[in-house]
Amino acid sequence: MKKTSISLAVTLAAVSSQAMAFGAADARSTAMGGTGVASSNYLMAPFHNPAQAVHYTGSDDFGLLLSLNLGAHDSDDLYSKIDHFQQIDEELEYNSQDAALQQEWRDALRALDNGSLNVDTNIGLAVAIPNRHLSVNMFANANVATIAMTDVADSDLVGTPDTENMQSTVQGMIGGTVDVGVALARAFELPFAGQRLSVGVTPKAQHIVAVNYKNTVAGFEDDDFDLGSEYQEKTVFNADMGLSYMPTDYLTVGFAAKNMFAQELETNASYGSQATFLVEPKYTAGIAFNSRFLTVAADYDISKTRYFKEVEHETQFARFGAELNAWDWAQVRAGYSMSMTDYAQDTVTAGLGFKPFGAFGFDLGAFYGEDNNYGVSAQMVLTL
Repeated sequence: MKKTSISLAVTLAAVSSQAMAFGAADARSTAMGGTGVASSNYLMAPFHNPAQAVHYTGSDDFGLLLSLNLGAHDSDDLYSKIDHFQQIDEELEYNSQDAALQQEWRDALRALDNGSLNVDTNIGLAVAIPNRHLSVNMFANANVATIAMTDVADSDLVGTPDTENMQSTVQGMIGGTVDVGVALARAFELPFAGQRLSVGVTPKAQHIVAVNYKNTVAGFEDDDFDLGSEYQEKTVFNADMGLSYMPTDYLTVGFAAKNMFAQELETNASYGSQATFLVEPKYTAGIAFNSRFLTVAADYDISKTRYFKEVEHETQFARFGAELNAWDWAQVRAGYSMSMTDYAQDTVTAGLGFKPFGAFGFDLGAFYGEDNNYGVSAQMVLTL
């Protein structure tokens, strides 16, 4: 179990350097509760709804976006408990006959039972060329989900601690996707005054990576919990699609289907166990009111998101967000993300945007929830 928390961070950074993550895929969306299906613009469209690639102003001819997001949920305070257990375990090696220390060791081990730590990260890059004939957005996007779990055996809690023959285990699983594709969208005027319908599709190459590492608490080594030579990978074709309906100039109703072709990737075997990383279709509906100075949006996940077949961990959210826009020079954003399952917590979000010279800008976003649930997001934008 040595340096488990450090190993998680190192592994996550190694995977993230290829690309991106979970939750909101850009800083504006993070600050607005994770909304974007009906409120994103042409630059963020591939991350939320490809049909939104037609949402640009007359002065937009080119756009570039680079986004980084990181979130963690340590509901059991596993990070601190692991550190505490490591200290006691090291002391016990030199004072193995200390009865008080033995009991403290058992208490610290018992506190780790059924603990979990979830970390998600995201890196996105988009280059967009909007126009009235066919809006195009070329993008690269990487999502990485990391889950660490502990399972304490009753036999380790009885009698004299035997650190050499422990049955309690730690399991870490990493699954990620790297998407490279192009979002294509076209708007159509409907035979009703002022109403439009836009349709978007995103063909993409999807590289899937997964790794599994399980060992006893005593035998868990941080150097072994990384991609190394044990990871499994495959490259497949996948696609997203989306619709956006504008009954008026100020109201948008959207629908997005991400990863329309379900994929699975079985991890390597470790300590007699394997895991199966899932890439399943995700369906989301949204609605947004948008004026020059105010945007109000809401999204709802129609489907739940699972990460590993063998782990009872799934997420589903209802999201709400608002943005105050000061003549496109500065933005203030806030939102709320409501969890629809027991595996995640509600979060409050906020953020700022700055674009003082009309071309270059940057955005910051953050979210916070109970039980050590927090995240940050930042992005740079260039529009011409």
